[in-house]
Amino acid sequence: MESIYPSRRHDIDWLRNLAFILLIFYHIGMYYVADWGWHIKSQYQSEGLQDVMILLNQWRMPLIFMISGMALSLVEERIRPFALLRLRFVRIFIPLVIGMYLIVAVQPYYEAVTQLGYSGSFTAFWWEYINPNTTLYPEHHHGPLGLLTWNHLWYLAYLWHYTLVYLVLRPFLRAIAKALSASNAPLYLIILLPLVPLVTYILWLYPKFPRTHALVDDWYTHAVYFTIFLYGYFLVKMPRVWETIIARRHYFLAFALLGYALIIAERHDLFSLDDQSIFDEWLTAFWISFNRWSWLLLVIGYAGAYLNKPSRWSSYLNEAVLPWYILHQSVIMVIAMQLAPFKFGGIIEPLLLSVFTFCLCAALYAVIRRVNLLRFCFGMKLSSNRARLENTLASSTR
Repeated sequence: MESIYPSRRHDIDWLRNLAFILLIFYHIGMYYVADWGWHIKSQYQSEGLQDVMILLNQWRMPLIFMISGMALSLVEERIRPFALLRLRFVRIFIPLVIGMYLIVAVQPYYEAVTQLGYSGSFTAFWWEYINPNTTLYPEHHHGPLGLLTWNHLWYLAYLWHYTLVYLVLRPFLRAIAKALSASNAPLYLIILLPLVPLVTYILWLYPKFPRTHALVDDWYTHAVYFTIFLYGYFLVKMPRVWETIIARRHYFLAFALLGYALIIAERHDLFSLDDQSIFDEWLTAFWISFNRWSWLLLVIGYAGAYLNKPSRWSSYLNEAVLPWYILHQSVIMVIAMQLAPFKFGGIIEPLLLSVFTFCLCAALYAVIRRVNLLRFCFGMKLSSNRARLENTLASSTR
């Protein structure tokens, strides 16, 4: 089954790149937002920032998983299952493991310094961090691996496992996609039908399995993200529906703003819901899902209308996005800890943190892209083997 779309959609490239840039700003915001736990916290915290963060946190990660499903759907005709597994192992699993041991370590170190009173050096902490038998801070151990954690790299762990599930289900998914390929849907079905499982997950799974990002017990998160991953996969196979989303993007803008406004209004007690009422539980679940899905359709629609064209910046970001993602949270925390003693204030400090974070990520990436060993560690193609890898990919479809 062939999609009518080319294997490269520039709007999807842009969406992926912009989504990860947005993630960097979101994690900078986590340092400053009041009453929300994070690894370290600024002395300049803002309650008002919560409303901005809520605008983003309903759909920022679902968007990334939806784009992941769309990207997979676009390339599956050009790569066989075993080649895909090998490629994902090199591009996702290996960077995840290396990142956990070498990049993420600074995050629990600063967390221990600021919240647990740790006074040792980073080197001493790192040896404890990679030791599965460590006795340091046993209440913060992550199962049999001790202090070792993936923190913000949980997305790579989840995407790796979703790839494995996809490979098992691939024949069934392709059969379903073939049946859907010529289908169209009216606007109300595009909006309402995908909400059914999302509302159900909030009502039935979330109370029992709140988010943990620990993989093995995170069933609500898996249900939401894998479902949206599949939405992205099937959307590529339904070109008429995709075109409808692009054409009706203005409706989704209105729906997204309405959904966000209602969530913020309820949050600020402009109207109240009775948590004990079954009707209000359903209504809350519906509005959360409606808001999330409207924003996803909004960004996909506008990206399809305005961003489906090549760009020099997009070409740079396509290769840079994974190293930047792996680096960014550790970079944020290192810079934040260096800035804190200077007491620049609640306006200058966030500006400096944002600028320095992007500059340091760009500088580190400039080094990574020039050294093949580092390219391998960060999931990039080896530059000297680019042509050979492209030939291998092409031959896998013959």
